[in-house]
Amino acid sequence: MPVMDGFEATRRITEEERYYGVHIPIIALTDHRRGGGEEANKMMQSELDFHLPKPLNREQLMEAIHHIH
Repeated sequence: MPVMDGFEATRRITEEERYYGVHIPIIALTDHRRGGGEEANKMMQSELDFHLPKPLNREQLMEAIHHIH
């Protein structure tokens, strides 16, 4: 994203959630796989509802939607 990264966008969304008392589900689609590394650590600490690695798999997407629904 040209203005901010996904972590900053997630942080801002969760601030708005707290202000308005709502929850907006966030599913991240990234090329970073779970495991080690700074990016993986950021994902685990962020307030994402679900993380999907690229390439997107239909079954994984449906599982994520079911998980947040």
